[in-house]
Amino acid sequence: MDKVSPLETFKLDEAAIANFVKLQRTIYGWKQDMLAAEAGVSLATVSRIERGVKVRETQLRKIARALGKPEDEFLRAHIRPSAEEAAANFVEMFAWTEGRIPISVAPLRTELQLRTMLATFSLLFDSDLGGGAAGDLAELREWLDLASFVQAEREGVIGLKPDRDFRVRPLWRDVLNCVERLERTHAAVVLTGTYVAEPMAGGEPISIAVLVIRSRRCNPAASRITTLWANAKVDERQMLADYFNGIV
Repeated sequence: MDKVSPLETFKLDEAAIANFVKLQRTIYGWKQDMLAAEAGVSLATVSRIERGVKVRETQLRKIARALGKPEDEFLRAHIRPSAEEAAANFVEMFAWTEGRIPISVAPLRTELQLRTMLATFSLLFDSDLGGGAAGDLAELREWLDLASFVQAEREGVIGLKPDRDFRVRPLWRDVLNCVERLERTHAAVVLTGTYVAEPMAGGEPISIAVLVIRSRRCNPAASRITTLWANAKVDERQMLADYFNGIV
C-alpha cells in the first residue's frame, strides 16, 4: 500500500511577514500610522515589522487582527499550498475588492470641495460615530440637503432660479461651519471625494460623491486617510427616489 506523504508545513519568517504586512496595508490604502492606530501599536512597531525586525508575539497578533486575519496568522504553522492552491489564495486575498473601486478623499475644508460634491448625481453618507452624535449628524445632513436643493434651483433643475442678487456663499460657509463643529465636538474628521459609478439600470456612468465621517478617538490617523472603497455599481433610481422623498 502506498504511504501518504505528510503535508509540508512552514512558518512565516520576519521577511515574509514584512512583505505580507506592506502588501495588505497598500491594498487598504493605509499609511503606517493608520495601521498602527487600527492595531493599537506604536508607529515604531509597524516600522520594525516592515523592515523585517522581530517583534513580540502580542504585537504580531494585534497587527494580524487589524488586517482582518486570524490573530495567530504570523505565528502558526501553515500548510504549504500547491501551485493551484497558491493561485486560489491570491485571488481570495483580493476578493473583498470585487465590485468596488478606490476613491481619493480628503478632509472637507473648502467651498470648492463642497461645490464639487453638490455637482454630482448623488451623495453617499457614512459615519462610524456612535449614537451620541446622532443630533449633530442629522444637522449636517439637513444643511447638505438644503445646499443640494439650493444648488439644484440655481441650476434650474427644480423650481425657479433664485433672484440675480441671491448670495449663496453664506450658505456654503454655514455648511462648512457645521462640519467644523461636528469635528470639534466629536473628535472626528469629515472626508469627501467623488468617483464615477456605473448605473445598475445601464446607461452613461454617473458621478457620485461620498461624505464619510470617521472618529479620531477610534482611529487617531483618520485625518490622514486618503483612500476609501465604494461600490462600482449604484442604484440610481433608488437614489433619485430617496432624494425626492427627502425634499417632499
